[in-house]
Amino acid sequence: MLNTPDQDMAPVIDAALAKDAVRPTSGAAPFEFEEIFFSRTDKRGVIQAFNDIFVRIADHPSEKLKGAPHKIIRNPDMPKGVFWLLWEGIQSGKAIGSYVKNRAADGLYYWVYALVTPLKDGYLSVRIKPSSEHFELIQKVYADLLGREKDEGLTPAESAAALVETLQGMGYPNYFGFQVDALVAEYNARHRQLGRKPDQSIADLMQLVRSARETKKDLDHLAIMFRGANLLTLNMQVIATKLRSGRRTISEIARNYGMMLGELQTHLDQFEILVRGEGMFAAAMEELVLYEHCSTKLMAEVCEAFDKTQTVFAEVDNDFEAETLRRVTTNFTQRTANTVARISDHVRDLRRNLDFLRRLIVGLSTVRIACRVESGVLNTKNGGLDTIVTRLDQLQEEIAGILDRMEQASALTLEAMDDFQQIAKRKERDDLKVKAWV
Repeated sequence: MLNTPDQDMAPVIDAALAKDAVRPTSGAAPFEFEEIFFSRTDKRGVIQAFNDIFVRIADHPSEKLKGAPHKIIRNPDMPKGVFWLLWEGIQSGKAIGSYVKNRAADGLYYWVYALVTPLKDGYLSVRIKPSSEHFELIQKVYADLLGREKDEGLTPAESAAALVETLQGMGYPNYFGFQVDALVAEYNARHRQLGRKPDQSIADLMQLVRSARETKKDLDHLAIMFRGANLLTLNMQVIATKLRSGRRTISEIARNYGMMLGELQTHLDQFEILVRGEGMFAAAMEELVLYEHCSTKLMAEVCEAFDKTQTVFAEVDNDFEAETLRRVTTNFTQRTANTVARISDHVRDLRRNLDFLRRLIVGLSTVRIACRVESGVLNTKNGGLDTIVTRLDQLQEEIAGILDRMEQASALTLEAMDDFQQIAKRKERDDLKVKAWV
C-alpha cells in the first residue's frame, strides 16, 4: 500500500482539499458519522501513525503529527481527571472508552468517543462521532468537573475520583459500568444516524446484560427476604417458650425451618451474577462481553475503512498499520467468543441451581405447613404464632415469584447466547467465502 502511484492519490487529495475549502472559521470541525479514524502512539503517548481522516479533522499536517505528543490535540475544555482515568486504565492493560473533546490546529473543536486499546509497544485509539443521550449527559458532567478543578484546585487523581463518584450517584457501580453503557449507546446511535438496521448480535448481548442485572436484583431481594424469614423463625422460638403446650413441637419446627433457611442461604451465595472485583475498571463478565463485542465491531469497521483508503503519507507504513488493526480486531473477536462460551456454561449452571433451589423451597413449605397445622391445633392466634405463619406464607409466595422471574431471565439469556453464537458462525462462514473468492 505504500507504493501507490502519485496519480492514484490525486482524487483522494482533491477530495480532502474540497472538504477543507468549506471548513468553518469557528465552532466544530467537520466530522461525519460515517467517518471513523485512528491513531497509534508509543508507550509515552507520542504519535506513530494515523489515517487521513485524523489528519483532516485535526488540521495538522502529517509531518507534524508524526512524533508529536498526543496532547497536541488536547482541548482546555477537558477535565484533567478524564485523562487520568484513561491513562490508569490503559496502563493496567485494559481497553478504555472515553468521551473526549479535542482541539484542531485552527482552533476548531471536535468531540469523539475514543476506544483506546493497549498494544505491546504502545496504544491504539479508534474514534467515532458521538450522539447518544450519554453524550449529552457527559458534557454537563465534564463542565461541572472542570469548574471544580479550577475552583477547588483538584489534582487529576482527585478529579478522577470525583467523576467516578458522580457516575456512581447515577447508578453505575464504577467507571467501567458507565463505559459499557456509553459504548453500546454510541454504537447504536451511530447505526441509527447512518440508517443501518439494528445489529442483532449487539441486541443479543444487551439482553444478556439486562437479564443479568434483573437476576442480580432478584438475588439481592432473596437475600433480604431470607434474613426476614430468619427473624420470623427466631420470633417463633421465642413464642414457643411461652406456650403452655406444644412448646417442644413448635420449637423443633422453628429449628428445622431455620436449618433449611441456612442451607438456602448457603446455596444462594453460590450464585455468581455480575461479579466484579474492586476498582474503577473492575468488570463483570456479562458486561465485559458486550463491551468487547462492540469494540470488535468498531475495530472491524476501521480495518475495512483503512483497507479501502488510497491516501499515502510518507510518515505512515499503511501495510504495517493495516496488519496492526487486523491483529487487534482478531484479539477482540477471540476474547468475545471465549467469554460468550463461559457465560453460556455459567447460565446453564444457574438454571440447574435454580432447580435445586426450588426443591429446597418445597421442603421449606412442608415445614411451614406443619407449623400452620400445629398452630391451628394449639389455637394460638393471640400468641402471635398464627401471624408469623401467615407472614411465612406471604414470603414463600414472593420467593416463588422471584424464582419464576429468574428462570424466565435465564431462558431469555440462553436464547440470546444461542442466537449470538449462530450469528457468529454465519459470519465466520461468510468471511471464509470472501477469502476463498479473493
